[in-house]
Amino acid sequence: MKSILLTFTIILILLITTIIGCEKSPTFSGVITFGSDRDGNSEIYMMDADGSNLINLTNNTAGDFMPAWSPDRNKIAFTSDRDGNDEIYVMDADGSNLVNLTNNPANDAEPTWSPDGRAIAFTSDRDGNDEIYVMEADGSNPINCTNNPAVDRLPAWSPDGNKIAFTSDRDGNAEIYVMEKDGSNSVRLTNNSAVDMMPAWSPDGNKIAFTSDRDGNTEIYVMDAGGSNPIRLTNNSAVDMMPAWSPDRNKIAFTSDRDGNDEIYVMDADGSNPINLTNNPADEWRVTWTPE
Repeated sequence: MKSILLTFTIILILLITTIIGCEKSPTFSGVITFGSDRDGNSEIYMMDADGSNLINLTNNTAGDFMPAWSPDRNKIAFTSDRDGNDEIYVMDADGSNLVNLTNNPANDAEPTWSPDGRAIAFTSDRDGNDEIYVMEADGSNPINCTNNPAVDRLPAWSPDGNKIAFTSDRDGNAEIYVMEKDGSNSVRLTNNSAVDMMPAWSPDGNKIAFTSDRDGNTEIYVMDAGGSNPIRLTNNSAVDMMPAWSPDRNKIAFTSDRDGNDEIYVMDADGSNPINLTNNPADEWRVTWTPE
């Protein structure tokens, strides 16, 4: 009887220890892409969301950066200057079948896919200043959606596909705006003398994370999709920027130089438990998470 009780007690202790360990261990899912110069120039890399299984997807002497996953996870759009100026390219998720989508003497950059995968929003200066354009996913029919003398950049498509958030200095300093996908009904979401930029919609469409220096240094904030209730998520003397949501809305990846150079970090959606995923002396930035 004592032997049976001892065995049962040991099993119970092991079970409780395992449960506690699981509760404390961070959970990550999906795959993320980012830009890095760890091989001597800017390339697009892919890794598991816990930082493992790193793969270099591009291998070119030019600069490749700003990756964006297609909704079906089969393709990655990105910016490259391999043809002499910034252009939007697309490749298969394994880095094969590279195609130049824009092929324009102007600078085209910062792609983001529509949720249905049929269109790509991007930034271009082809009309004389930075504007938000939308083109078909094959690069055809580019349309200037902002058409404003100010600088309009960094588009982010809403999860329902109806709106595009972006950064603009049309009111004197960088703010977050949102417009219909055709460029109509532009509304300013932030109204602050600081720089507010780099919007990122939460997968449920209820929140927008963004970068701001309104508290004296560059941090990650989150607000309701209508612009109310801004909350600072990071509080560090370093530069924290470029937020990207995990598909389950529980995590936010971002770029930070808090360890001396730009690295990819991930934190809980409330700003807690930041973890350095890359931990490399190179600079790494602009992370994007695979869609669900």
